[in-house]
Amino acid sequence: MSLNTVAFYLHRITGVILAIYLCMHLLFIGTVKTGEYASLIKITLSKEFLPFDLLLFLIGIYHGVNGVRLIIHEFGLLYRYRKALLYATPIITLIIWIFVCLEVIK
Repeated sequence: MSLNTVAFYLHRITGVILAIYLCMHLLFIGTVKTGEYASLIKITLSKEFLPFDLLLFLIGIYHGVNGVRLIIHEFGLLYRYRKALLYATPIITLIIWIFVCLEVIK
């Protein structure tokens, strides 16, 4: 399986996960009227929930960085460097994610 194929599937999977998260988020916000919002927010702010937040950041960052790579590719920009951009995508993602994690964990 080529790196292009892996990037393709990861982009689709992360997109589906983000769409599911968006629906859950909208349902979560909908609990404001019912009064359950305070108890749900308490759960999401707990230390046990932090790994899920960090994983969501990783998914969002990868999807965004790979999306920028795809836009560059679709417009025919940096065509000569398309393979380097493909290899750089996970590296850039991890660098950004590490900085985000360090800021969140402080």
